[in-house]
Amino acid sequence: MDKRGIAGVTAFVILLGIFFQFSRMDGFLKLDSVKNLVNVPSVVGNESEFDKSRDCFLILYDPKDVASVFAEHRLSTLINQQKKSVQSVSIYDNNIEIKDDYRGVLVLTGKLSEVAGLDKVCTYVEKGGTAALLFALEKEYSPSQDRLQAAGIVNLGKDTNVKGINLQTDFLFGGKGFKMGDDSTYNTTCSEVQLAKDALVHITGQNDKPLLWEHQAGKGKFFVYNGVVRDDKTNIGILTAILAHCGTETIYPVLGTKVFYIDDFPSPVPEGINPRIYEELQMTTEDFYRYQWWPYMQQVAKTFDLKYTGLIIESYGDVVKAPFPAPSGRRARDSFIVYGRELLNMGGELGVHGYNHQPLAPAGYNEKELDYIPWESKQDMVESLQELRRYIEAAYPDYAMRTYVPPSDILSPEGREAVLEVFPEVKIFSSLYDGPAEAMAYIQNYERKEDGTYELPRTSAGYHPKRQNMYEQISMLNYIGNFSHFVHPDELFYEESLAYSWSDMEQGLKDFLMEINSRFPFLRAVTNVELMNYFADYLDMDYQVDREDDKMIITTENNHQPLRFILRQCRDIDEITGGTWKKIGDDAYLIETGKNVTIIKWKEPKK
Repeated sequence: MDKRGIAGVTAFVILLGIFFQFSRMDGFLKLDSVKNLVNVPSVVGNESEFDKSRDCFLILYDPKDVASVFAEHRLSTLINQQKKSVQSVSIYDNNIEIKDDYRGVLVLTGKLSEVAGLDKVCTYVEKGGTAALLFALEKEYSPSQDRLQAAGIVNLGKDTNVKGINLQTDFLFGGKGFKMGDDSTYNTTCSEVQLAKDALVHITGQNDKPLLWEHQAGKGKFFVYNGVVRDDKTNIGILTAILAHCGTETIYPVLGTKVFYIDDFPSPVPEGINPRIYEELQMTTEDFYRYQWWPYMQQVAKTFDLKYTGLIIESYGDVVKAPFPAPSGRRARDSFIVYGRELLNMGGELGVHGYNHQPLAPAGYNEKELDYIPWESKQDMVESLQELRRYIEAAYPDYAMRTYVPPSDILSPEGREAVLEVFPEVKIFSSLYDGPAEAMAYIQNYERKEDGTYELPRTSAGYHPKRQNMYEQISMLNYIGNFSHFVHPDELFYEESLAYSWSDMEQGLKDFLMEINSRFPFLRAVTNVELMNYFADYLDMDYQVDREDDKMIITTENNHQPLRFILRQCRDIDEITGGTWKKIGDDAYLIETGKNVTIIKWKEPKK
């Protein structure tokens, strides 16, 4: 062989060596850098030139009753969140003044005979105002019969307990026709009532027990909620809808979004054979992930217009003390990179779940009997997260982790500190919006913390959601306009899933998402970090509403992208400038502002 041939062979061997070294270092799996550098919003001050022109509500509450005090706090918080104003006065105040321009009067007691200003409330309604009685009325504190009849009540009876819920009308927009009964845990204490024939019933419980109705009184109307303002958040949608029905041409801001999380993904894929998978599909667990579960999830995202936020787990081990070993072999690492890359290529987001699935909580935190192994110290938590950071950066060196979801939805204060110490770029904590007290989960509200991080809770979970989960979504979508759901890739293995085959679970999630899309087709798909930016605008923006004879003018400020509002109790829209509109319910419109001033013109009534 001549010198040129030898040189050619040598060059080929060198290139081949570089190829294998590059491959061994996962070069082909991560050729381009991946970023998650969506703008992190800044905090805007709260003072506004619109303060003097806000819609204002009057709350009458009983300072001697804990439930009433709690309800006052819940309602005033909700009203302020909608950028409206509220005044709260004791029901025992004889000198109460009820202004004609109050958007609504909200009465938080079932003891109507104790309300010193009840006559003034009735006069306000007769002149055209709206009053809402938000506690089931108590027979022993019943007012005069004419006052009951003004609220649509012919006869008031004893207390009773009612299960289930039936949305007879579109009072909660998107909810008309929804019902749940014996299989739900939803129940409330209400009063036995006989209603006037002209009372319009919006919500009933089982056996057609009236739970919410409206009744015309003079030029105005009463709304009566025949139940309890609960402390488990399930009534937030009803409260929002009641506020939205106070007066006419009522408007409030929403997010108009849908976010979907996959906890424990990407994560190490179990090897070998799981009997449940093999019996139904004749697949190994690894093949099930690759050829059944993940293609199904990809198709679901396409069919129902979803973006996934995947939460990374490095190990399923139970190590809570250093050293924290990385997964051995190439298989786990390759699947981590491949699955993560495919999720990102779908427009998704990657976030942090944990080094392993042990919640970041020390011994004795919240639970006496733990379903997890506690950590001895915050330093142990930090070291485990440092290993996770090393593992992530080796695969995605330029990717910023913005989201943290706690394993098992449990997070201690020490754990939260550890997350921010190792991942200071994390701006979002997402756990649960609601849950049973005994679960001791990290329960959140939609809010921004003083440290600049955002709490963006999840509402429902699983491949086979119950009817109560659908009601919770209807409630949340009326409240803040965000659909939030999560699943795990291995739920087929869970004890809770023993009654379902994979085929059942596939269909269950499809049915759930199909109903959501049918009831709320206007939601835009977002990742969690995109949701954060919309929510930051929701918090920081402000708006003013001017109502004129032939139009409504919405003026906005401090927003970086178009805003979305729900408009209710209005006339038919003729045209809109500076924005768009879409009818989303019997008396509900979605308004999206494209400019700082949006003008909605009403159709002239037919003669």
